[in-house]
Amino acid sequence: MGNLKKHCLMCILALLVLPFSGGLQAQAAQPETEKIFHAVEMNGVLCGYSETDLSAVVKDGKEMTLEKSRVFIMLSALGMSFNTEVKSTSYMDPSTGRANDVKVDIEQGQVKLGIKVVVEGDVAHYTPIMGGKPKDIKLAPDVIFGDIQLFKQLVKDFTKGKIEKKTHKILDVMEGEIQESVFTKAGIEKLELAGDHYDAIVLEQLNQKTGVKIKWWIDTQTSRMLKANLPNGRSLYLTDRSVVDKIKIADMDQAIIVKVNVPIADYQAISYMKVKASFEPTGLWITREGLNVPGQSFTGTIKDNLVEGVFEIEHKRYDGSNAPPFPPDFTKDESLKKYLEQEEMIESEDPVLIKKAKEITKGSKDSWEAACRLSKWVADNISYAIPGGGTARKTYDIKAGECGAHSILLAAFCRGVGIPARVVWGCMYTPNYGGSFGQHGWSEIYMGEAGWIPVDSTAFETDYVDSGHIRLGVYQYMTTALNPKKMEVLDYKAGSAKMGQAEKAESSEKYEKYMGEYANPEANMKVKVFVQGGYLALDIPNQMVLAFNDPVENNVWYCKLSNQLYLTFNEDDSGNVLEIQLHQIVPLPRKSAQEKADNTIPEKFRPYLGKYSLAALQTEFTVLYKDGTLAVDDPLEKKTIKLKLPDKNGRWVDEFNKNTIFFDLDEQGNVKSMNIDSVSRFRR
Repeated sequence: MGNLKKHCLMCILALLVLPFSGGLQAQAAQPETEKIFHAVEMNGVLCGYSETDLSAVVKDGKEMTLEKSRVFIMLSALGMSFNTEVKSTSYMDPSTGRANDVKVDIEQGQVKLGIKVVVEGDVAHYTPIMGGKPKDIKLAPDVIFGDIQLFKQLVKDFTKGKIEKKTHKILDVMEGEIQESVFTKAGIEKLELAGDHYDAIVLEQLNQKTGVKIKWWIDTQTSRMLKANLPNGRSLYLTDRSVVDKIKIADMDQAIIVKVNVPIADYQAISYMKVKASFEPTGLWITREGLNVPGQSFTGTIKDNLVEGVFEIEHKRYDGSNAPPFPPDFTKDESLKKYLEQEEMIESEDPVLIKKAKEITKGSKDSWEAACRLSKWVADNISYAIPGGGTARKTYDIKAGECGAHSILLAAFCRGVGIPARVVWGCMYTPNYGGSFGQHGWSEIYMGEAGWIPVDSTAFETDYVDSGHIRLGVYQYMTTALNPKKMEVLDYKAGSAKMGQAEKAESSEKYEKYMGEYANPEANMKVKVFVQGGYLALDIPNQMVLAFNDPVENNVWYCKLSNQLYLTFNEDDSGNVLEIQLHQIVPLPRKSAQEKADNTIPEKFRPYLGKYSLAALQTEFTVLYKDGTLAVDDPLEKKTIKLKLPDKNGRWVDEFNKNTIFFDLDEQGNVKSMNIDSVSRFRR
């Protein structure tokens, strides 16, 4: 049923947002509105645009400039497509460009976020619309608020004097805090954009908190932004309305993934790794102290957030020794206060999340057992989807999210029962694309004397992290991005597998009859079965390498990554392997029951009827009754597929004998999800 073969581990913690302002409504002083368009490119692909309206208005008896802006971008990551839309309104003092009333709404897939900032006197009242708490921010006279005020000030600084470098304090709308940026003059250029010629001053900005680097081209006559180069291969430039009809989807993978071409099938067993790396992350100001932490050492250079050097990672597994009691009491430790409180996106005071966390941890012998239970629940119940739920509560509600969403929910759960927890980020090794490192987030949970213990519920490492994780720091800002340049695996150990070491002969003999190449002509795809680290492995070219545990009953080989992936082999009477079947179980949580009861439908079919959500593809499947059996309305295939009556194990097969469907029940016996067993067949 559709293309359900995407199984990935990396994440996008950062929303792709652009410089903007945002506000409310007022009576226009004059009807004229100026409309401005900017194109958005990523790695040379025109993928979006911004449309800005500027008009003169009267608000609260004052003449103001009203700016309304809409940014629309089409992206994909790890094969999953999604759109980003940012709408903002802002009121500004026309003489200075300073904003005093801003509202921003962001929608990315199922993620919806919003910010409102209102200035009264020298105080900015900051209100996150989803998650987090309102706060007041003191604004000194030298604090800049709004892009137009910033550009006016920069033109004044660098065109009317001999200044080459200057630091400015800027109120960041999305983060709700004042941040310092250093601006350096890079020259003067003539630009031709949208059919006009401009004299532009070129400036380089370095944010001293997030490490974000932006190169600006600003019109010296109007103080408006003409062009900008941003991290992640993004660029903006002045254009006209025709841009709206030209955009197409851009692939973000280059900004979050870097190939290393060292395939490690059982990557969860990596116990040691040495990596040469070069990346320029954003979302955190990198320090040497921050990179040298328990389980990880760094030697090399750090300059303006450009990290170049060698990491050695060897995470030791915590066995729960001397774990704090449960429930714990860390309220007297001031250093842990922020990791126990609710914050934006981590709604640890939400009564629904607290109730569920208490239910999961009831009867735990200590805080470590409680934390592991919570981690396992997140791993087992939150499916992978890009983009994710955004906040902890939203992730819990839709039961889907990327690594950031998994980690945020786990942090909220832990804090909700009094266990300090935080989200950290960096990158991790995965078998994707023949071996790669991808931007990733995971969790650290405080265990008293043992300190902060890392766990990764996204990777099903519910009580540890493998040593393919490179930690950069605690997640702080939505501008978080790895921005990898080059990475190289110098050495590793993963179970019995080591760098450059051939497989032992006895391991190969054990699996000899399964080894070789298999093909699926319909999909024009070949796979290879081989042995690595003492386990059977499957190489799916240009996608990933998977390791499998030895078979259990019915000759089922479960993937070491997840029980939702497994292999079966079909043999002839002589025991020769003829075919591989790669199964992927795709869970679709039930979103709603049938809207109207229909007593003409037999009782045995009614419990299954309703809508089921596939968050990874942002779509819904509908189960209905048709011609004496169940049927599935598949929006991907755009047709309704009938199901054969179930076997004794409650498994339904579709009319084409391609996929098997079964339903999971909750503790009350109600249907909670529909599971599609999607099968890919490869013949020898």
